[in-house]
Amino acid sequence: MDWSQKRRIIYASVVVGVIILLAAYPVYKLVSKPPTCSDNKKNGTETGVDCGGHCALMCLSDIKQPRAIWAKVFQTDGRTYDLAAYIENPNVNAGVRSARYTIKVLDRSGAVLVEKNGTTEIAPSSQILLFEAGVVFTGLPNSVELSFDSTDLSKWFKATAAPSPVMTKNQSLKNVDTNPRFDAVMVNTDSVNDINNLTISAIIYDTSRNPVAVSKTFVDSIPRGGEQNIFFTWPSKITKHAKGEMCTVPLDTIILIDRSAYMNIGNATPTEPFETAKKAAKSYNELVGPSDKVGIVSFFDIATSTVDFELSSDHTATRTAIESLSVVLPKKGTIQNINLGDALSVSEAELQGARHTPETKMAIVTLLNGNTTRPLDPSDSNNYSYAQNYAAGIATNLRKSGVNIYSIGMGKNVNESYLRNQIAGSAAHYFSTSTNDVLQTIYNDASQVLCPTENFITETVITSRAIFAQ
Repeated sequence: MDWSQKRRIIYASVVVGVIILLAAYPVYKLVSKPPTCSDNKKNGTETGVDCGGHCALMCLSDIKQPRAIWAKVFQTDGRTYDLAAYIENPNVNAGVRSARYTIKVLDRSGAVLVEKNGTTEIAPSSQILLFEAGVVFTGLPNSVELSFDSTDLSKWFKATAAPSPVMTKNQSLKNVDTNPRFDAVMVNTDSVNDINNLTISAIIYDTSRNPVAVSKTFVDSIPRGGEQNIFFTWPSKITKHAKGEMCTVPLDTIILIDRSAYMNIGNATPTEPFETAKKAAKSYNELVGPSDKVGIVSFFDIATSTVDFELSSDHTATRTAIESLSVVLPKKGTIQNINLGDALSVSEAELQGARHTPETKMAIVTLLNGNTTRPLDPSDSNNYSYAQNYAAGIATNLRKSGVNIYSIGMGKNVNESYLRNQIAGSAAHYFSTSTNDVLQTIYNDASQVLCPTENFITETVITSRAIFAQ
């Protein structure tokens, strides 16, 4: 075969190849589609099938289901009742556009006396009061059950909580022994935009933080920079006392638990004083009221980068989180250290984050045994006072921002002077034991300082709105 024939064959092959490519391209485009969030496949950046990654739909493995903090029936007049359930969404970046719910009132035998259905949006990091007014039924109510439609709770979408510029001031509760009335002023702090279509709820708690009355109202509009008076009334008294005053805020607490080897003296069973520390944390958790939130942060050489359990009013879940903690022993041949400073820093971030209820009082309770020796000075590892100064500086900033810090020394290795004067900030906030009397004292001090003689605690809940990803 001469060169001209070879050249013709090469040219023909190239032409045929181009024709094949041109013919194959439309077929490729037809059968090869880019990843989408509805192709029933895990592809692209998705972390599950059509969820996570670039998809607006969240994967259920990344979701914490909403918590029912309490559900209750309130008798208003004769056979007329109000039904309410207080819900908490712990997810800071996910919500549900429309969740169907059912509230059932049962008698002592379990028979359903009445059932009410509704729908609600679940915004990120929100507290929601589900409310049904003027419900009539016969029989004696014994319990209330709340349930959500499981299909709706399988559809969580990326979302952020719409910022609310509305604040509450001049709260006043009166006539609690006759016809109770709660007044407040809603302030629109936005100087540019009006606020429209607000849903505002009021909850009245007794001194044990049990809800005793609820109500809901609607505000069409609050002009920019303006104010709107609101009020709630109830037809029957909520106390036998002639006079009722009020406390305006609940309490958010972070409990810091030392998990270092210093909490495992003698390698004995049970692990002490660690088990005593966990018992103290659980006892404190049981003291708080329904509207109070408790979070958990643990530490040893390092502090957890985020909270072990976020601020929450789900006290059963908090107890479970405490029970799951264990001592972290150092590697063989190494010395255990304690990092209180970073634990305080993590706590500070949580108390300043989306799960903290604005205008709520704040407290930190530390449970530890040993000296603060970490983190190391980044410029001089031989600067042994750095860790203590670092933790003391964060504690000072926390106290200046209104956080009450209480320290409980759990063993013989405690630097009491340091914890009393530089962490707690005063002798009144340091304790060398963790008895229930001490825990009660701490809780009472943290939650009652601003209102030592009040009969009632009031809470206003502005229904949160979500901005969903498209």
